Amino acid sequence: MTSTTISNGYRKYLIFGVASLALLMASIDATIVATALPAIQKGFGSEINWTGWVITVYQLTMMIMMPLMGRISDEWGRKRIFIACIALFTVSSYLCAQATNIFALIFFRFLQAIGGGSIMPSAIGIVGDSFHEHRARAIGLFTTIFPLGGIIGPALGGIMLSFYSWKAIFLVNVPVGLVLIFIAFFLLDTDQAVTRTEIDFAGAGLFAGAILSMMYFMTRLGESPEIAAEPVNYLLPLLSLLFLFLFIRREKRTKTPILDLTLLRSRPFAVMNAINIIHGACILGMSSFIPYYAQTIYGMSDLTSGALLSIRAVGVMITATVTSMLIERSGYRLPMGIGFVVLIVSTLGMVPLLGAIQIPGIEISDYWRLAIVVFLAGVGVGMVSPSSNNAAIELMPEKISAISGLRGMFRGLGGVFGTSLTVLALSRFPDKEVGFTVVFIGMSVLLGLAMILLKDVPDGPNVRKAEDKKAVPITTTRP
Repeated sequence: MTSTTISNGYRKYLIFGVASLALLMASIDATIVATALPAIQKGFGSEINWTGWVITVYQLTMMIMMPLMGRISDEWGRKRIFIACIALFTVSSYLCAQATNIFALIFFRFLQAIGGGSIMPSAIGIVGDSFHEHRARAIGLFTTIFPLGGIIGPALGGIMLSFYSWKAIFLVNVPVGLVLIFIAFFLLDTDQAVTRTEIDFAGAGLFAGAILSMMYFMTRLGESPEIAAEPVNYLLPLLSLLFLFLFIRREKRTKTPILDLTLLRSRPFAVMNAINIIHGACILGMSSFIPYYAQTIYGMSDLTSGALLSIRAVGVMITATVTSMLIERSGYRLPMGIGFVVLIVSTLGMVPLLGAIQIPGIEISDYWRLAIVVFLAGVGVGMVSPSSNNAAIELMPEKISAISGLRGMFRGLGGVFGTSLTVLALSRFPDKEVGFTVVFIGMSVLLGLAMILLKDVPDGPNVRKAEDKKAVPITTTRP
C-alpha cells in the first residue's frame, strides 16, 4: 500500500482517522490511570505520595512537550515526528506494564508522556495539511477527539481492571500503536529535508527542574513531616527557585522562548493566568482522584468509580458546547461566574461529612449522589473553560497561538501542583476521610478566590487595547 494507490478523496479521511486514533490513544492514557491508581498502589505496596507521581509526571511532561513539539514537527517533518512519537509511546507503554517497582513505573510514564504529549501538535499539522480547503472545520472536529478520552478512558479502565490486572491498561496500547506506525509509514507523504532551527530545550529543562524540585520536596514532606524541621531539606525549594530564576533569565534572552514574557506584563494577563492556575489545580487535582476517592471512601469497584469520570466528561462536553454557542451574547464573566459557583457547590458536595446528610423522605445511594455531584462539576468546567479561553485570546487576538500555549501551560502547571498538594494532604492523614475533607474544602476556598478576580476579566469582543512601551494595559467594556 502506498499513498499513490489511494485516491485523494479517500486518502485525507484515512489520514484523519489515523491521526484521530493516535490522539485518542494518548488522551485515554491521560485519564485511564486515575482508575487504576488504587490497584497500582496495592500492587507495588507503595505510599500514595509516590503513587501519585504516576499521574503528575505524565501531566508535567505533556505540558512541557506540547509547545516544544509543535515547533519541532514544523521544522523536522511531521511524518518523522508523528511516527517517532507513536513508537516511543508504544514501547514505553509496554515497559510500564513490565515495571517491577513504583519508581520504574514513574520513569516509564515519563517516557510515555514524551510520546503522548508530542502526538497532538504533529497530528494537528498533518490534519491541517490534508484539508487545505476546510482546514478550520477539520481541525475543529479533530480537537473534539481529545475530550473523548476523558469519557472512554475511565470507563475502559474500570472494565479492564474488572477482568485483568492494572498492567492491561498499558499493554492495550501496544497492538494499536504498531498498527498505527505501519499505516502511517505508507500513508503519509515523505517529509522534506530537516530544517535546523533553534529549539529552547535548555529553557524546557530549567522549567521542568523548577517544578520537579518542588514536587520532590512535597513528596519528601509527605513521607515524613519531621523533615520540615531539618534546614538541609529546604535546599530543594531553594533549588526550585534557582531553576525558576535561570528559566526567566533565559526566556528574556533567547530568540525562541517557551514563555513569551511580554504577555505577562499587564494586569488582565496576570489575572487570567492566575485563574488558569487555580482552575487547573482544582479541576485536574480533583478529577485525578475521583476514582481513588470513590474506591477508598465508599468501597466502589473499579468499573463504577471509573464511570464517574466518564459522567463528568459528558457534563463538560454538553455544557461547553452550549456555552460556546451563547458566549457572544452573554460575555465572558457571566458564564465564568456561574461556572465557578457550580464548581464550589459540587466540590463541597464531595466532602464525606456532607455526603452523609440525608434529605428526609428521599433515599439516594452513594453512587448516584456522587454521580450527580461529579456531573455538576463537569457542568461548571464546561462553563468556565470556553469562557476563560476566549477571554484570554481577547486580550491580544493577533497572538492567538502564543496565548493559547501560555493558557495551557499555566492550567497544566496548576494541575501538576494541585495533584501534588492533594497527594501531600492524603499522605499526612491516615484517615482518608479527613484527608479528602481538607482537600475539597481547600479547593472550594481557591475557587472562591478565583471569583474575586473576575472583575478584571475582559467581558467580550469590544476590548480596547492601550499601547505602552513598557506594558500592555488593557481596558475592558461590557458589550
